[in-house]
Amino acid sequence: GKYRQKNLYLDRDSTRRLDLVQLEPGYSDLTHCCHDSVEEGFLLGGEVVLDGEGTLHEADYFWRPPGWIHHAKTLPGVELLLGFEGRSNESGPVSRYVCPSDSAGRNHLMPDRQEASLGTRGRVCKVSSPSLVWQPGTAYARGEGRLDGFDVAHLSVRVLSRNPITGQQTVLWRLAPGYQQSAAGAHAVWCQMFVLDGGVQWGGEEMGRGVFVHRPAGTVEAAMASHQGALIYAKVDGWLDFTPA
Repeated sequence: GKYRQKNLYLDRDSTRRLDLVQLEPGYSDLTHCCHDSVEEGFLLGGEVVLDGEGTLHEADYFWRPPGWIHHAKTLPGVELLLGFEGRSNESGPVSRYVCPSDSAGRNHLMPDRQEASLGTRGRVCKVSSPSLVWQPGTAYARGEGRLDGFDVAHLSVRVLSRNPITGQQTVLWRLAPGYQQSAAGAHAVWCQMFVLDGGVQWGGEEMGRGVFVHRPAGTVEAAMASHQGALIYAKVDGWLDFTPA
């Protein structure tokens, strides 16, 4: 009764999903649990205590590989973007196993394989994003594939988590005022964006705080601009090659 969610994205075949979740003050999970799927979260506000992992506040982020046992509770309430990878990215289907309350911080699926249980991105219990350095777009682009058409001079990036083998990653993009892609084009992989602050202009449409976009791989889209600047939470499903139309 204290859990609210809006589904932003759902792939029914893989069970991969992204939700906007609000936990009301005093919310507590009924049991400790773990999942077959990777679970990922970025706090938009409030505070949540994750047993076995730590206390997270606004702008904190976590990436939890499958099997890690946890429990969530919040006294003041919390709002966050909560994602499950489903059958993708070293992850299984979205599921839930009830676990003993004294097992928080252990891995239920691979108890004797510590290194394997971390996956390729590792077990990211807490990243305080304000403590990360903003990488200039020109520096970020050198390791991310072709970003032809991106306005890297007006782009800064904070990498929250990343798979160095596949290029899959979750990042914060900061677009400086005057950001302007040079041409319409397409990504080689799908890209998801949630506007945290400011606004972007895309194909004649203004998209401000709280707008979510799923951009399918290979789909030609209009050039993106930001007159006032923007902060974007982005998920990218592989090497971020961008080819102008």
